[in-house]
Amino acid sequence: MKRNILNSILITIITLLILIIIGGTMVSVLIKRNEPKVSIEIKNPTEKEIESLNKRNSKQVSAYTGLGQLRILTSPDYEKENDIGKTLILSPWFTYPENDTVFYEELARKKNLTIGIITNYFSTKTQQQILETTEEKIKADLLSLINSQLSLGQIIDVYFTDYLFLN
Repeated sequence: MKRNILNSILITIITLLILIIIGGTMVSVLIKRNEPKVSIEIKNPTEKEIESLNKRNSKQVSAYTGLGQLRILTSPDYEKENDIGKTLILSPWFTYPENDTVFYEELARKKNLTIGIITNYFSTKTQQQILETTEEKIKADLLSLINSQLSLGQIIDVYFTDYLFLN
């Protein structure tokens, strides 16, 4: 008699655990289906843009677009009350000598380092400081900082597909 009661209790507990597992799985599947999907389109330079660059340069170049879109929080402007910085969205890409596959592999390997250099550069400046600096100066600074970390070649130029502040 005691054994039948014990077996019934154990079967009930096991059944409840199975129902809880199945119910939790169904709820998580339904929640994930209802989450909004965010699609960010990364704009790579077009063939015409690269062709145009190649016409202007004596050397033929390729584009490295592996960094994607970066979101960087700028330094707060302490002169303004309650300023916590602004979000800067940019999509940097580089030109490098065409058909240099070894250098391309180095760029791909050092992608996170390059992202860190760019993030550090912008996150130490306020929005106002960035806006007051010319695009040429920013590109020259980044070119110098990134090239100093590369050993198998040098990037030729830095470009931005996106470059905007969110308020």
